[in-house]
Amino acid sequence: MKTNYDIEVDLHGMTYDEAVRKLESVIYFEPTGRSILIIHGVGGGVLRNKIREYIRNNSFINDYYYGEELNLPGGFGVTVVYL
Repeated sequence: MKTNYDIEVDLHGMTYDEAVRKLESVIYFEPTGRSILIIHGVGGGVLRNKIREYIRNNSFINDYYYGEELNLPGGFGVTVVYL
């Protein structure tokens, strides 16, 4: 997916623990001000909901938006975070 974000992280097919490890490897090592498009997919919503809960509680993330709020391609299957 071609985006206007600094980084794109695809979490499709991962367990929650795998997805968080991959996400943290980006979040904790990128400078403040970077934007990340997280592709978690829609599926049954389990991974999406857990990732969004993780994002809401992560102090390294300054702001976040859900794909459906921004009318992004992927809608409910993507989340954008700003460090």
